Amino acid sequence: MCEQQYFIEYVLGWRGPSGQKADKGTIVHKVLEILAVIKKAEQDNQSNINDDIAGLIDINNYDLEKIIDVVYNHYSVSAKHHKWSPKDKKDCTEWVYKAIKFNNGMFDPRNRKILEPEQHFDFTINKAWSEYSFKTPDGVLTGNLALKGTIDLITLVNDNTIEIIDWKTGRRLDWATGQEKTQEKLENDPQLRIYHYAISQLYPHIDHIIFSIYFINDGGPFSICFDKSDLQKTEDMLRQKFEIIKSVKKPKLHKSWMCNKLCHFGKTNFSDSSILPILEYRDNQTCKQGEFMTKCEQIKHDLELHGIDSVVQSYKHPNHSFGKYKAPGSIEGE
Repeated sequence: MCEQQYFIEYVLGWRGPSGQKADKGTIVHKVLEILAVIKKAEQDNQSNINDDIAGLIDINNYDLEKIIDVVYNHYSVSAKHHKWSPKDKKDCTEWVYKAIKFNNGMFDPRNRKILEPEQHFDFTINKAWSEYSFKTPDGVLTGNLALKGTIDLITLVNDNTIEIIDWKTGRRLDWATGQEKTQEKLENDPQLRIYHYAISQLYPHIDHIIFSIYFINDGGPFSICFDKSDLQKTEDMLRQKFEIIKSVKKPKLHKSWMCNKLCHFGKTNFSDSSILPILEYRDNQTCKQGEFMTKCEQIKHDLELHGIDSVVQSYKHPNHSFGKYKAPGSIEGE
């Protein structure tokens, strides 16, 4: 959506607080993950599971409402920057039941053959085009592009087919363009193609992969099929995006109404950090003369004045490590 926002988050390591809608989605995802783990335990002839949030659960005697309560309480306490209300709890509960009751439980994990809930992947692409070498404040960083991520749920359809289920509680929009994601757009969706590329590494014996993206509150499920013939197109997409990122010397700032409405870096300044905030003194900028620049404006200013290497050296977050992956659902500070 914005090269500079990407640069601030993933290169410099600054993160804004999570949005409440996203945290509500995380609550729903966690409950559905627990149901998938319960079913996996049943398949493996286990009598209970021990979840990091919900604790010990007897898979033959549990209360879904209590699981929702425990998960909701955990995230609402962790995310204290939100104002939580009874409606938020009601929304999360309704979305869970909406997900598992659709079409007589078609997407209820307990009605599936579970291969892996919350499948993590982390592998390197060993191709000439994926090599990199960069100077960083921690020294020269060399290697090959690695793909890291987490897939909501992998289920087995038959010996040669698996189905990936990905739940979405938000709107069916491409936030970079503002356009609705249609079936055609989903077939070229970078997230799904990266997942397919990862799955081909994790399950190389599987020929057919179905991706079911379930927009719980905006259109229901959409299913897309991939096979091994799609892998080259995905690799070409990865190579093109990677080459663009490698070549950028000054990230583009995509200015829009979202800058001071949705983007944390367009709404805040560095006055609460160890970095010295700069007073605004230029014409036609976001802030008035005599006010601190926003984080976004200040980094843009220094990129233009000093260049990208200097900005990386001066602005990298003290707790950030290049290449670090933050799993979905984790809370800042945990």
